[in-house]
Amino acid sequence: NAGILNFQCPACREIVQFSSEMMRLGIQIPIRGATWLNPDINASLLQRHRRCNASECLSPGGRQYAERQGPWQLLLCRSCAAEGTHRRCSALSSDTNTWECEGCAGVGTGKRQTATCRWLGARQGLA
Repeated sequence: NAGILNFQCPACREIVQFSSEMMRLGIQIPIRGATWLNPDINASLLQRHRRCNASECLSPGGRQYAERQGPWQLLLCRSCAAEGTHRRCSALSSDTNTWECEGCAGVGTGKRQTATCRWLGARQGLA
């Protein structure tokens, strides 16, 4: 991803000797700038998720409609921010400020479950 212009030793950051040694060893280094500096490649990373991913979106304005507050406020997953939901579509109260998608919280939960050790419960006669 760095390309020849940003290729350097990860330990000491030396450029010239490190690059020539890597080329001598047969490591191909692309002649280009760093990919993270290309605005076209990173444009999608700067976009905020803007749609409701609930299995059934109830919004009269559609999945992409969002308000700043209220039942149609779009909350993004607090872990991945790759999915969102309207408050009403996930039956979230007005005082709920965070939400997690099923992929991050666990299928069928809609919220993060606290992991419990089954061995600990068995020892205590709970399992």
